[in-house]
Amino acid sequence: MVLGLCAAQAAELKIASLHPLLSEMAKTLGGDAVEVVDLFPANGDLHSFAPGSQQIAAAADAELLLACGKGIEPYLNDLAESVRKDVVVVGLGRDIPDVYLPNSQRIDPHWWNTPENMKRASRTLLRAMQQQAPEQAANFRKNQRRYAAAMDTLTRKAKLQFSSIPQEHRYLVTGHAALCHFCEAFGFTPITIHGISRESEGDTAGLAALLSDLRGKGVRCIFTEVGASPKILEVIAEQLGVPTAPLVLDGVFPGNQSYEALFLHNVNTISAHLK
Repeated sequence: MVLGLCAAQAAELKIASLHPLLSEMAKTLGGDAVEVVDLFPANGDLHSFAPGSQQIAAAADAELLLACGKGIEPYLNDLAESVRKDVVVVGLGRDIPDVYLPNSQRIDPHWWNTPENMKRASRTLLRAMQQQAPEQAANFRKNQRRYAAAMDTLTRKAKLQFSSIPQEHRYLVTGHAALCHFCEAFGFTPITIHGISRESEGDTAGLAALLSDLRGKGVRCIFTEVGASPKILEVIAEQLGVPTAPLVLDGVFPGNQSYEALFLHNVNTISAHLK
């Protein structure tokens, strides 16, 4: 009996994850056959986080190391060199088509903001998990199909809810550029005050021109970000005479709530202010 228990524990696939949404995906696909270690701190800042000695130690004996990819983790190469050499690093964004910022050659790395992309990423994760634990391949595949069906349901819910928003109101004004994937999927136009990260100050000299442009477009809301200071966005909203409303852009929701919760929060918030 003890030997059987030890064998079951030894068969467990250990996965280290650099983002709470990737952790949730791995737990959903793996079930009891995986142990998932969250390296990202609760309510951390995606654009300033870098793993320290604690995170490196926690990932040391993992077999898979999950990353978002697309440049979100500039420290990834250094981290990979600090853990076991046979750890397989999987950038789950690698099979997701690039979406570019408006009038730019820079990509938006925030691919997780659409359920369709999460479904694509789950297929990439499935392949990696099956290679590491082939004896669990059938269970992983079954769980991935359930996960994909749940993502399809979220996409349908969003499209139905957004169908009542007129085309002339479909502007999403945010602080940093994180909704280009979302906008392409659901028919909105992204407008950003800053650049890719929260800390980017953007072109302050162009603020007057920006205000004029936003007035001309008749924007109905300025969307702030959960976990970030809304001060400058509130100033812009006040000058335009429109409200502000918080969205989850970096996939980090207080309390590490589920992907479904954060996605529907965004859908409901956008719908309430633009329809």
